[in-house]
Amino acid sequence: MAPALAQESVLSPTPADFRGSPERLVAVLEKTKTLYQQLLGHSKARRAALRAGDFAGFSKIDEPERRIVAQIEELDQLRLGEAKALAAKLGLATDASLAAIGEKLPPQVGARIIALREDLRALVLEVRRESSVVRQAAERLSAHIAGIVQSVHSVLAHANIYSSGGQIATAGGGAISSLDIRS
Repeated sequence: MAPALAQESVLSPTPADFRGSPERLVAVLEKTKTLYQQLLGHSKARRAALRAGDFAGFSKIDEPERRIVAQIEELDQLRLGEAKALAAKLGLATDASLAAIGEKLPPQVGARIIALREDLRALVLEVRRESSVVRQAAERLSAHIAGIVQSVHSVLAHANIYSSGGQIATAGGGAISSLDIRS
């Protein structure tokens, strides 16, 4: 990553912040790639935590993930602005793709931009796929736990009367119950 990018604040960039610099665009793409790799690592850690039943570990990942997503959003703004400024310098439409921009640049830097674009595309798809798997697993686990809670509730409710929503309804005041969890 370019040292200049590390020190810049990318919060709410203005058009004057965009230089149309190929090197700056490469630095933004490299930093974005690093963040997506970290996000993928967090998704895999979430899956492992679910598999192990480590709900505290699962929850600990929330804040680091939020920070990474916020940084990616900021870098996306910077990437879009730099790409537009660079496209304008190269005589391309301001909505030109990174591939089109890369083709107009000298081969060394253009090839680097195109390669980073492809790497990012693959990483984004992998993060989406992994996140989808984790989300589905979490939803299934949540449904399973809800079923267990409903079963326990039905044993303790003594009513076995279902409400219109399909849930076990309690029949008035609390009943004194015990549940043998040893057998």
